[in-house]
Amino acid sequence: MTDPLRRLLSGLPLRSPGMVLFTVILGTTMPLADTTSMNVGRLFISRALDSSPDETRWLTAGYSLFVALGIPLSYRLRGLFEERDLYSLATAVFMAGSVISMLAHFMPGMMVGRALQGLSGGVLIPLSITLINESFPPERRARALSIFAVGNALAVSLGPTIGGLLVDTLGWRWTMGIHLPVGFLTLLLAAVALTDHPRPERVPFDLGGWILFFGAAFFLMDTLMEGERFGWHSLPLFWMAFACLLLTFSYLLHAVRHPRPIIPPELFSHGGYLLLSAANFLRSTAIFGRLYLLPLFLEIFYHFQSHQAGMVIFIGAITELLIPVFALLITPGRGFFTWGFMAAGSLLIALSNLAYLTLPANVYSLGLVLLPQAVFGIGVALTQVSLAPLVLRTLPASLHRVGLVVQLVIQFLGGMFGTVWARHLVDNIAPAFHPVLPQTSAPLPSPPFRKLALSLSQAFAYNETFFILGGVSLLASLFILILPAKDRFFRDIPSLSLPKENSGKGP
Repeated sequence: MTDPLRRLLSGLPLRSPGMVLFTVILGTTMPLADTTSMNVGRLFISRALDSSPDETRWLTAGYSLFVALGIPLSYRLRGLFEERDLYSLATAVFMAGSVISMLAHFMPGMMVGRALQGLSGGVLIPLSITLINESFPPERRARALSIFAVGNALAVSLGPTIGGLLVDTLGWRWTMGIHLPVGFLTLLLAAVALTDHPRPERVPFDLGGWILFFGAAFFLMDTLMEGERFGWHSLPLFWMAFACLLLTFSYLLHAVRHPRPIIPPELFSHGGYLLLSAANFLRSTAIFGRLYLLPLFLEIFYHFQSHQAGMVIFIGAITELLIPVFALLITPGRGFFTWGFMAAGSLLIALSNLAYLTLPANVYSLGLVLLPQAVFGIGVALTQVSLAPLVLRTLPASLHRVGLVVQLVIQFLGGMFGTVWARHLVDNIAPAFHPVLPQTSAPLPSPPFRKLALSLSQAFAYNETFFILGGVSLLASLFILILPAKDRFFRDIPSLSLPKENSGKGP
């Protein structure tokens, strides 16, 4: 920034905690909205990239994976860069990935751009939390984090709404191009509003561990994605699964020996944190699976345009504005609200999915679609606001920071799995309802009846998949209900006690 401009802005109240909060909310809107913005208009995207609709799962599931892989880099890179410089660099890389994706004409080029977006977005999200913690005094920090949580939840839920409007008005490429003006504004605000704080203790970057973790997660997704194409008993799939297991085992051996691994294994020696991690993964699977399937159902069976499907998702986003209200009830002295909100939120997410078991495919039912979507938004708000306090309750103080980072990683890994698994269920449940070849000598039905049978089988497949996702979120609620009794369940297991000399490990 030039000296005259800096002097001009020096008299304005820009370097305030409120401006820091606004800047980081704006910056994280880009990567968070991108996790779901391409859930609408996939038919246009697949045609433009000369790929099948199933292959477009890479654009959403692959993106979630790269966000999860970028999150552990944030704290490590903070030891090499000043905070303001790192935030600006991550924003610039995200914008570069957006340009590559916007100009891509084939799937490989698109995935290069999405990978850059995901990795840089993974750096922005935890760095934003760090900036809030360091900019606000303790008495105002909880309120600031709850407002930040509102921005996060709204960005994820509004992704399909914004994406749908852009697809139907300017074209699908502008779902990437919209990040450029937002990114330039973020860069400007970062230059004038963010200040550098003392760097954390500089520790050696666990590059080897990050590469092993990266490889294991990538081959896991590749195995899940390509199972239908190669066949679940095929040799290529076997080698991909073998590579995933080998890299996972190698990472565990590496993490035990490294003084500061990317994801410390001893985190999961705490029974409550282990249960919380399982619940977070399951509820993220249900959330992202639903956000992937619902716009597709509306577009296929109700012939919704992209922006219309996005507006249905918007109903859930509105109810997520309740996050600050719920946050006021979560205090150190109110343990019931901490785990009770997480359990209730997961239960509401489950009920909102179970309601779609009878979602009709022949006529649009306003109440049946919108009411569960509002319930879904409340459930997301409850789980989102209680996740961080539960991390603080289930871990010692020395592991709070790394525990929060790992929960972000788990959240996006669950999102990746939910997207892949939801599509896999739809594709494989449908044949069970569609008897293409009757087991008799009777002639095949006429074409109109075959078309009707195919449509009904697809609709039933979506209904059943929503039902299964509801069961997944219900299981998350059950895990959380065990949390208050975790000490009784885990105190007598010696292997679950954390050695004090290792309590400082982490990124």
